[in-house]
Amino acid sequence: MLTGSHVAPTANDGAFISAEIFGGDHAAATSLGELLDHLLGGGARIQADAGLSRFCQQRLAVIKHGAEAQSLECLHGLQAMSLVLGVALEHPRDELSMPVLADVAWHFHVQLHAVERWRELAENAAGLLENQRVAGDVAHCYVSWARSIGEWPESENPGPGQ
Repeated sequence: MLTGSHVAPTANDGAFISAEIFGGDHAAATSLGELLDHLLGGGARIQADAGLSRFCQQRLAVIKHGAEAQSLECLHGLQAMSLVLGVALEHPRDELSMPVLADVAWHFHVQLHAVERWRELAENAAGLLENQRVAGDVAHCYVSWARSIGEWPESENPGPGQ
């Protein structure tokens, strides 16, 4: 992927690449972001940890530890990319093509976004673990909201008195 014939990027090239790659945080809205938004309760429409509040303490602990592990995994990936990029940059600058630099920059951006999202999930789970009463209140509100928009399944066999 390293080439010796590339012309060094200009300021305009950098602006184009930044807009193409980073285009606000819209470009970082990956499937991971969508997955975590749904797990957390549906995104910006409701309280961030509402979806998590429906889980028991044991499941919240597993989610918290798993999210922390994923966050660390992303950080290790960023460290590895930094080392590789450092070695690559020891070569004359014009040996790195703009597509390679753009790809590396994009991967850094995506991984940084992933670290933030996994940390958010871990912190939300930890908060609910520490505040069980609040978790119960949030879960009750979440169920009511989810039912109101048709996302919470209604029981086919209602219990006595229902």
